[in-house]
Amino acid sequence: MALLLLGAGCKEDLGISVNKVGEKPAAVSNVQVTPISGGATLKYDLPLSEDLRYVKAVYTLDNGVKREAKASIYKNEITVDGFGKEGTYSVTLYAVSVGEVESEAVTVPVTVLRPPYLIVLDKIKSNDNVVATFGGLNLNYTNDSKSDIIIKIIKKDSLGKWAPVDDEYTNFPSGTIRIRGQKSVATDFGIFIQDRWDHSSDTFNVTLTPLEEVRIPTTGWKRFFLPSDAGERASGFPFTGIWDGNVNAGYLSIANTNAPLESITLPNSLTIDLGIAARFSRMQIWATRYSTASDVYGAAHLYEFEIYGSNAPNPNGQWDETWTRLGHFTSSRPSGFGFGVPATSAEITNIQQNGETYEFPDPTGFQKFRYIRFKNYATWNGAYEGGSNFFIFELRLFGQL
Repeated sequence: MALLLLGAGCKEDLGISVNKVGEKPAAVSNVQVTPISGGATLKYDLPLSEDLRYVKAVYTLDNGVKREAKASIYKNEITVDGFGKEGTYSVTLYAVSVGEVESEAVTVPVTVLRPPYLIVLDKIKSNDNVVATFGGLNLNYTNDSKSDIIIKIIKKDSLGKWAPVDDEYTNFPSGTIRIRGQKSVATDFGIFIQDRWDHSSDTFNVTLTPLEEVRIPTTGWKRFFLPSDAGERASGFPFTGIWDGNVNAGYLSIANTNAPLESITLPNSLTIDLGIAARFSRMQIWATRYSTASDVYGAAHLYEFEIYGSNAPNPNGQWDETWTRLGHFTSSRPSGFGFGVPATSAEITNIQQNGETYEFPDPTGFQKFRYIRFKNYATWNGAYEGGSNFFIFELRLFGQL
């Protein structure tokens, strides 16, 4: 009986079929190569085969790393990338059918143009894109290909050894890296770029002397109410939230019911008494709410505004000679998107962690001021008239006392 059962079991096993294995396809043909930055695009004619599934490119980068790229049969081109240097490299193409059956290899030379991470550094080196400013330096970069890169900034310490200062991970098309907290002494800085394939550029060295800068203390800050200023909510979004150190909560304006009707509409304003007079070099502002993604670059997110300074404001709230305009500012998105486009996850993370930084255009051209006043012209809904509330979750001022 045991033998019969065993035999029955063998019959059932014989009924299991194996995966299909296709015929060996012919190779791709008529390969044409177009050089691109850091790689190449290869176009080809596909072989005639019902079993064909994809085309594979196999190649080795200049740093010895082996890579593969695949393209479906619904297009006749494939891109190879990740090369760290210009030059000529070999790429091997295979047509692959069902069951991973490969054709004969077709090896072609490809010309690779200057990689994106090196182009970024080339542009940083040109046109004074690294400049000294209050408390550090500003580094302007352009990344036209929107490649994933790391911009690394280092400096020589007191022992003459290189030490890290900042790493900026970005795939934005352009931006400004602002290094602060540096002493006002001649300092050797270095800048180099890494890509996602672990290539590193040479280091661009520059010696700069940052201007002296401190953060303006907030211990004496208080609201200085003027008749035409926006109002304050009774709870939840207090005026003091502008300087309480919490970037995730703060002030949301409302119409001032004690003011004339026209104060409800744009432009609207708010005024702060700093308690001490200071000269301003830059400000860091968190001007939206981050717990709700739609608020980031949304209807209450500051877009275009001005900052004024005074030491003896006219108590009637008029924009008269008692106020000096210190700067006109417009918010911009690292992605380059405009009104009405939802914020990307990268934008939300970046703005929550870093806020938005604005440089005052002529810090040394003005005297020190005790009072500052925001004049808001528009928010990120694009409207320049009508009613509009606005957020200020945190404000940090820097300069000289």
